[in-house]
Amino acid sequence: MNGNVASPWPLGFGVLAIALWMLSVIPAGISGLMDLGAVPDMGAMHGIFMVAMLGLLIAGIAAFLRRESWLGFFFLLWSGLFWANGFGFERAAGIRFDGWFLMTIALVNFYLWAAAWKSGKLGGAVSFMVLLLWVSFLCFGLNGFFGFWVLLRIGGAFGLASALVAFYISATTLAIAHYPDRRYPGIVYVDIQPGVAPGEPRL
Repeated sequence: MNGNVASPWPLGFGVLAIALWMLSVIPAGISGLMDLGAVPDMGAMHGIFMVAMLGLLIAGIAAFLRRESWLGFFFLLWSGLFWANGFGFERAAGIRFDGWFLMTIALVNFYLWAAAWKSGKLGGAVSFMVLLLWVSFLCFGLNGFFGFWVLLRIGGAFGLASALVAFYISATTLAIAHYPDRRYPGIVYVDIQPGVAPGEPRL
């Protein structure tokens, strides 16, 4: 059964890239109002959160079925975060509470990056994307404590960069199915025979 589950990489990283890009354009200062306190309209963002939550939920379940535990945890973690921000997260105590929340996300992404970098089995592109994501949320979290507008700009820029890398991972892992003889920088994969479950944590 596990070997017949489709690869979760194109779906998971594709929807993550879309969500990260849309969440980063305003903090980066390239879209919307130039007011430093501007945030996306939550009514418009619900659709993005829903697509990201469902896509990452499906990708995370598929990753666990394929015994790709790191990838499954990563996708399900972000699925829960997008659901919480879009539908279940209530502002509790102002910007400092938001800062603590973002710092905990940065902490989790830091040890996920350390695990991906140390193992070397996920490829340099995945490790680089999670590193950019960690820096982005670290800046957002620090902004919650200190309120420096430049931290929003830096965090947004790193968020956009992580989205671009996620787009690259999604596109290349999808292209592997059609061009199996080609090799792509930063992408690690092995050929899988139909019906054979992959090893941990390969494509």
